[in-house]
Amino acid sequence: MADYFYVTTPIYYVNAVPHLGTFYTTIVADALARYHRARGADTYFLTGTDEHGQKIERMAQELGASPQAYCDGIVAQFKKTWEGMGVSYDRFIRTTDADHHAAVEAMWRRISANGDIYLADYDAMYCVGCEGWKTEEDVVEVDGNKLCPLHRRPVERVREQNYFFRLSKYADKLLALYERPGFIRPESRKNEVTEFVKSGLRDLSISRTSVKWGIPVPNDPKHVVYVWLDALTNYVSALGGPDRVLTDPRSQALWGACTHLIAKDILRFHAVYWPAFLLSAGLPPPKGVFCHGYITVKGQKISKSIPATRVDPNLVAGALGADTLRYFVLREYSLGGDGDFTYEALFQRHESDLGNDLGNLVNRTVSMACTLSDGFDAPHRSGYSAGDPLSEEELLLRTAAAEATRAASKAWDDFQPSRALEATWAMIRAGNVYLDRTAPWKLKKAGKTAELRDILANTCEVIRRAAMMVAPAMPAAAGEILRQIGREPDLGRWPVEDWGGWPGGKLCEPKPIFPRVEPDRQKELIATWLDQTPPVKVVAAASAATQAAVEIAIEDFQKLDLRAAKVVQAEAVPKTEKLLKLTLDLGGESRTVVTGIAGAYAPADLVGRTVLYFANLKPAKIRGVISQGMILAAGGENVLALCSFDREVPAGAKVK
Repeated sequence: MADYFYVTTPIYYVNAVPHLGTFYTTIVADALARYHRARGADTYFLTGTDEHGQKIERMAQELGASPQAYCDGIVAQFKKTWEGMGVSYDRFIRTTDADHHAAVEAMWRRISANGDIYLADYDAMYCVGCEGWKTEEDVVEVDGNKLCPLHRRPVERVREQNYFFRLSKYADKLLALYERPGFIRPESRKNEVTEFVKSGLRDLSISRTSVKWGIPVPNDPKHVVYVWLDALTNYVSALGGPDRVLTDPRSQALWGACTHLIAKDILRFHAVYWPAFLLSAGLPPPKGVFCHGYITVKGQKISKSIPATRVDPNLVAGALGADTLRYFVLREYSLGGDGDFTYEALFQRHESDLGNDLGNLVNRTVSMACTLSDGFDAPHRSGYSAGDPLSEEELLLRTAAAEATRAASKAWDDFQPSRALEATWAMIRAGNVYLDRTAPWKLKKAGKTAELRDILANTCEVIRRAAMMVAPAMPAAAGEILRQIGREPDLGRWPVEDWGGWPGGKLCEPKPIFPRVEPDRQKELIATWLDQTPPVKVVAAASAATQAAVEIAIEDFQKLDLRAAKVVQAEAVPKTEKLLKLTLDLGGESRTVVTGIAGAYAPADLVGRTVLYFANLKPAKIRGVISQGMILAAGGENVLALCSFDREVPAGAKVK
């Protein structure tokens, strides 16, 4: 019977570009998927983006973009980042995908057919940040305002007629499900969810009429499906939808092997609401939910509003390589608990684990093979015959390798990548000790060529195994290690426990895989990473989404009416944090523009400035104001500077 493995990340909400938190979850899932593929399992790895809901609708409106265009820009950044980080997903799903839309409709109809959906009036608190309903117990009161404890912003009072799901009906079934071994891990999270369900479940609102950006409720398009019912369904959408999960053998098998990898802030949605939806729809729950903790940055929760907590994976990977950052988050943090990130700890792992241990073993072995033994094509144990006793040093090395392989396999199976890498490093360190004790350079001087080749063959075997065992964490580095020892075909496989001697391969010239970073350079990089925002691109100031670059013809560019415009008046748009209303002079003609630059410029700083204005953009109504065009600025997620001119130009002058 085939072995199956299915792992999912949460689909990431498109209110932000990839950061350290999303990177961590995704790399853990990727490493687990790579390990199970190497073991020969039929493996499926799913990630993607959650693109519906009130928050996205409002953000797009504030930025003067359509929700779809806004989402497309953020998705392009996710895909580009994951490609650069070596993420091997089998599917990147979007909640705007047509097959997902169909799967959500099918889930709704199955739940409705079971009698678990009804229409009723709703009057309660709602957090747009969480896209979730709040009770009095869920909020904190500060200066008379009721705040979401996670987003620290006031909740909204929502009064409308909604469809409800009979969640209260499933309390006993959920409690029974939690007794299934390993359904919720770690145990502390199981206890947390159990107490929540035991405290009493209330029926759940699963539609909205005040939101338009979503999937319409079947047969009642005035409503859109609640964003969490929509989003959670992605896990079965990717397998062909609920009907296929029940009828197709492979989809059934993968679903039965599915583990949702999530952070603790969305545990309730995955461990309470989602299995209840599935039970109502007649689908079995997944194999389990693994909940990891938060990664903080020097003790602070990652936040877009706190620059010191922003760790851009792309910047770090650009300097050290993606594999160093991949290794760090997998080795440094025990999956299930919280962890704290510092650049200093990152460099410590790079220098000690990667440079001094693994890199040193590879470089010493390949260098000695090329110099002491004049290089060799197929290093092998030539000094012993089958059945001859092993030396004490070789016996210790083989034992360490066998124990490490078994321990690492068990740790990966148990969703403990940190322990798996710890076990792997025990073997790597044993390889370095073996070289020190056998001193092959002395054997060369003594003319003991056969013994010299035996020792180098043994260390090559350790290196081969090490590369195969670190490949889930560091696929690019593993490939380079195997290339240097002539064993590229082994990439993507998991080593067997039998030693079997060195299988051969042509060694390459040695090249440092993890070059040392001097202390002064470390400080320089850290300072740069702390100060630098994502790479600067010229974007519309009203757009936080970086659109994928495409080539256009000169005729298309000539359709743009770009002008110099003078700001004659600027004011904040009420009840918004990012928006300013500008009145522009185009040489006797007045235009009004709503722009999302309040975080970078105060209104008083703008009056009198000449800006670059996109004049023939289709007008859009933003927070009740008709915005006639767009001003341009440099920046990514954050506005860095308005596009301006190096000398005075008359208002209304054309730009070409």
